[in-house]
Amino acid sequence: MIKLSRAPKPDFLTDDKIDELVEEFKNNGTSVWNTESIKTPLLNSSHGKCSYCECDLTEESKYMEVEHFEDKKHNPEKVVIWENLLPSCKKCNGAKSTHDVIAEPILNPYIQDPKEHLAIRMFRMRGLTQLGKDSIDVVGLNNQERLVLKRFEIGSQIADSIEIAWERYSIYKSNGRTQSRNRLINLVEGILLESQPKAIYAATTATVALTDASFSELLGAMKNEDIWNDNLEELLGNAQALILQCA
Repeated sequence: MIKLSRAPKPDFLTDDKIDELVEEFKNNGTSVWNTESIKTPLLNSSHGKCSYCECDLTEESKYMEVEHFEDKKHNPEKVVIWENLLPSCKKCNGAKSTHDVIAEPILNPYIQDPKEHLAIRMFRMRGLTQLGKDSIDVVGLNNQERLVLKRFEIGSQIADSIEIAWERYSIYKSNGRTQSRNRLINLVEGILLESQPKAIYAATTATVALTDASFSELLGAMKNEDIWNDNLEELLGNAQALILQCA
């Protein structure tokens, strides 16, 4: 989970339109929020990802659901209130269900910065605060099959990529060729690109990569050898902002 910025409210959601849609929902139970005019800006604001688990909602096999932070069962008057809507995958939305976030608060990534409340250890999320702990339980952020194993796969892939990057560094040091230099830069750039806010599971990838001592050593060596550029520096800065504590 990463901090998100809410997009402006869609123009069509005027006060009169909200009243009309709320009344329709109360009378007929219609999914009045299930419209592209709501779903598209929501999806864009989360980089096409579930706002909770960061899975890709643009894949053909995935389906975005409009999640009501204050659930629609207890808060029917907020079913199309823009600030109450989040893009979610079916699994996270189903796990949260009708949980009452007023009585038992959980993280809203459009309001709180998750890294202040969540840490990661052994590919499992840990709560730094009660808000973090409750969020893990309510949304299912430590679902073994769906998320913990996925984080392990990410960690394994990053470890392999770092080893290959060191090999490419050694090759460049031995031959000094531009081709070898560019192959190293491209691989490191690829690791950092997977750690950007728009990338799936960005919090996990950024944390695993940038807390790896071997990767940090490699970046330092590249800088010392002047195998660095402004683009890599920008990507590194963006990724560093997503790192979770390892607790």
